[in-house]
Amino acid sequence: MPLITFLSVVLFLYLIVNAFRHITIYIVYSTGVGPFIVIGLIILAICALFFKGL
Repeated sequence: MPLITFLSVVLFLYLIVNAFRHITIYIVYSTGVGPFIVIGLIILAICALFFKGL
């Protein structure tokens, strides 16, 4: 469980920092695909660890 909590905190902080750096109306076009890949990988890791039981 501590690893899931850690990844959740990292994801939250990453989202906050990314939002402050790239706040525009067209956020999808201005940030590109990179942040979405990182967010997807972190969510995938959290889900995998949750279902694995760590």
